[in-house]
Amino acid sequence: MKKNQPKVSVIVPIYKVEKYLCQCIDSILAQTLKDIEVILVDEGDLDACRAICDMYEFGPKKDERIKTIHEKNGGYGASVNKGFDIVQGEYISIIESDDFIEPTMYEEMYNYAKELGADVVKTPYYEYWDKTKTSPERKKVCGYADRLTQECPKNKTFSVLDYPQLMEVHASLWSGIYKTSYMKAKNIRFITAKGGAYVDVGFRIDTLINTDKVAWYPKPFYNYRLTNDGSTTNNFNLKAMLERWKEVHTTIDPKVYRKVGPALYWDEFLNTVGYLLTDYPVTPEHLKAMQENLQYVDDEIINKCKNLKEKRGLVLAVKRGEYHLKKRPASKKAHWYRCEFYIGKKLLMIYLFRNLKHNIVRNIFRIGGLYVIDLCIGKIK
Repeated sequence: MKKNQPKVSVIVPIYKVEKYLCQCIDSILAQTLKDIEVILVDEGDLDACRAICDMYEFGPKKDERIKTIHEKNGGYGASVNKGFDIVQGEYISIIESDDFIEPTMYEEMYNYAKELGADVVKTPYYEYWDKTKTSPERKKVCGYADRLTQECPKNKTFSVLDYPQLMEVHASLWSGIYKTSYMKAKNIRFITAKGGAYVDVGFRIDTLINTDKVAWYPKPFYNYRLTNDGSTTNNFNLKAMLERWKEVHTTIDPKVYRKVGPALYWDEFLNTVGYLLTDYPVTPEHLKAMQENLQYVDDEIINKCKNLKEKRGLVLAVKRGEYHLKKRPASKKAHWYRCEFYIGKKLLMIYLFRNLKHNIVRNIFRIGGLYVIDLCIGKIK
């Protein structure tokens, strides 16, 4: 470690998050590990984010650890890459600007990384819901935390080629730290697709497959907000997701994919072919892209993907061009409402005046942490 080098460089890509940005930055500055630098990369949109960044760099909340980049640069990946270009820290962290972190996150993760000599340290995270008129603030640990804690090696580094379990769960790139020298040596960066565009898909894979020094620290610190209506999570774009997975298939080493494929394909299924089992409006173009991507996936990998189970037949049918989209009843398009209930998902969907040109309001209510009511008035986003 160089003299006066920060222990952790925190990159925060910022776009239309004025409602949450102060909470995010404050949680970073409140870290018990003080030896950090914070790089705010502001997309320069017409909201209060620029003024908020300036307040922390020059104004009443000034902190010498903050650097700000103001530049319209073309999306999440480009923003983080701008941060990569100027980082000084020994490790890199990426925090999404509508989320926030617990106070000891960097102290504990950095110490663990140094103890083990890790290039990457991954942790579980909290799913977080804001307080609403009908429900209190709530958070819970992500669903895979206990399983990975049991299955991944404890207190030592490992390769995902031997323990591919990390490949089949949420990318959660923000719940990890990455050694800067490792990232630069392997030239690991984001693709620069416009918007959010799910650029974490390839980045997560690149950070994990290029080292045998991955470590799992079984404690959550990151609060992943699920109640931001403007997030890519709440505005899913299947076309962009299919493009990201095509990039994975055309760039990953086939030898590596044969080892991690049975685990990695489960993540791909959930974000692509799995939408055939939902109410998402899958088009013939989407289906064609699914079939094209599956030509890169051997039947052996599909058969070894344990989580697919009874869904394996669907995947093989899509791959072979034997799956055909069902026509939606014409009457559904004419109706001004739709009401559907999914028992397995414990989801009630109520859409009113859905043929309007614009969205009036959309709220997602959670009852007791088990049941979800999705109420939308106007166009469904």
